[in-house]
Amino acid sequence: MTTETTGTLSKPEKIRRPRRMRALSRMIAYLGLRKALLTLVIVLFFVGTVSFIFLSVMLGVAVNTLSGPSTTADLYQQVMVMAGLSVLTFISYYFGYRFLADVTQKALFQIRQDLFEHMQTLSLRFFDRQPIGELMSRVTNDIDVITAFFQQPLGTMLMGLFMLVITLAAMFLLSVTLAVVACIAIPLMMGLVWLLAKVAGPAFALLQERLADLNGLMEETLAGEKTIIAFRQQDAIAGSQTVVSEGAREVGSRAQVLSLVINPLTVLVTNLDVSLVALFGSVMIINHDLSVGVLTTFLSLTLLFALPLTTIFANYNFILSAAVSANRIFQIIDEEPDIVDKPGAVDLKPVNGHVVFRDVDFSYVPGRQILKKNSFEALPGQMIGLCGPTGAGKSTIINILTRYYDIDSGSIEIDGQSIYDVTQESLRRQIGVVLQEPFLFSDTVMNNLKYGRGGATDEECIQAAKDANCHEFITRLPKGYATILSDGGRNLSQGQRQLLTIARAMIANPRILILDEATSNVDTRTERSIQAAIRKLQEGRTSFVIAHRLSTITNAHQILVINNGEIVERGTHDEMMKAGGFYYNLYMSQFKGRVADILPGASTHSKGAPV
Repeated sequence: MTTETTGTLSKPEKIRRPRRMRALSRMIAYLGLRKALLTLVIVLFFVGTVSFIFLSVMLGVAVNTLSGPSTTADLYQQVMVMAGLSVLTFISYYFGYRFLADVTQKALFQIRQDLFEHMQTLSLRFFDRQPIGELMSRVTNDIDVITAFFQQPLGTMLMGLFMLVITLAAMFLLSVTLAVVACIAIPLMMGLVWLLAKVAGPAFALLQERLADLNGLMEETLAGEKTIIAFRQQDAIAGSQTVVSEGAREVGSRAQVLSLVINPLTVLVTNLDVSLVALFGSVMIINHDLSVGVLTTFLSLTLLFALPLTTIFANYNFILSAAVSANRIFQIIDEEPDIVDKPGAVDLKPVNGHVVFRDVDFSYVPGRQILKKNSFEALPGQMIGLCGPTGAGKSTIINILTRYYDIDSGSIEIDGQSIYDVTQESLRRQIGVVLQEPFLFSDTVMNNLKYGRGGATDEECIQAAKDANCHEFITRLPKGYATILSDGGRNLSQGQRQLLTIARAMIANPRILILDEATSNVDTRTERSIQAAIRKLQEGRTSFVIAHRLSTITNAHQILVINNGEIVERGTHDEMMKAGGFYYNLYMSQFKGRVADILPGASTHSKGAPV
């Protein structure tokens, strides 16, 4: 039904990357979200730059006043004009930068929103093939790089661009000859920066990838600190971090070569430019083609002309790094979800829970089939047990029932309606999931319960907590239902977290229930409490139970035994125990282990049981 893409975004051979400069232009286009305010910023920078340049013009006029027949009153008047221009320059730039901050913050807000919201639309396959550290690097580091570009050099570069254009125009108005001489700095500077960018540009891209690797290692290390300490691997993991960190350092040094070299280069080119202008201007004065005041003004304009060049090129490393980060962000924004609703998909109406699989084939990666010709039927209210060796395909059946992934061929129907003809949201609204590893959010207990269904009342949540046997321990928490769960509920025991997820599923009130061995990681006493809550949750619902301990599905209406992606046996517990086949061997091997624990030396040599 779908064709999957393999690989990761970090590998350019696996996915087409947009050009960095195109990504940079897309990023800058976000500034247009507040067009009126952006227009005002441009006007203010224009006014500020014009008034600043006129200061240089007035300086030349003042020099001519001193060397000519003008009066002291003329000089005072010119000084007052210069003071007024200085005030106008300050006011224009102050408010220009102030409003630019509002414009850039709106752009940053929208980029973050577009990135995060689009990630919520992507299918599980996308997250399966992305290291969490890589994704976190894009959401944090790359956004930080763009933030630095917007907050630091953008205003300076905008001011410099206006100054460059206006200064150049003023220079050509004063003297075309000297203006041409001054323009020598442009190709010199651009050529030098281009050569440096050939080294620094790829290095910035590689630096972000190295930082993503470093983030991934740090996140994994912190998450697995208990295991690291238990196996005394602190020195080894520190060594691994050093290797990855040194790799980032080396690439970072290459990336920063531009910013390290550009300043002395711009000083050199600026001094050369001023010297040439002074030389040609002096010759023109000797030949009576130019006045001293005009040359003074021109030298001042030449310095102003070199200043924006210096500013723009000195911040070129910000441009390169922002372009690389924008490119990485837009790769995610441009990613298409694998699982989409078909045109004309309708909402799945409340169902009874009649589930039918017909000849279902599925593969996570094309050519590597996981499920093969799976067919079965679950009647409303039935409990279906799924068992088999690790990797047999039990969880995969659940993943395609919920449409986390699309099948290769066959059909899946609920109450006679194909799950591919209905919207994903309406399908999942009627399927409740309780996983083996419960996940809770860093929020209050009450809000974690309400996560099951939007609009659920406090009273409904409290009643569900009572039905799930967790009301008592919740009321013993420091603030009861208002207690904040830290770090995914680490301040609760495993069993308490599981009971909360069962209560959350009750609040969702699904018609179909999926249980992934919800009692495998708890003690016997807690298991009884969880089993009682699960029985309450299963009442009147079709349920699929992935069983690692087969004793949890002995009362199932139908048990499906899966091996190598195929249903090799099916029936009730009693039927398959009598048959003495694959299920019998699985069950007896678990039973044998438990007997051996209780009675040392005991062995089971029953029919078909492995010894």
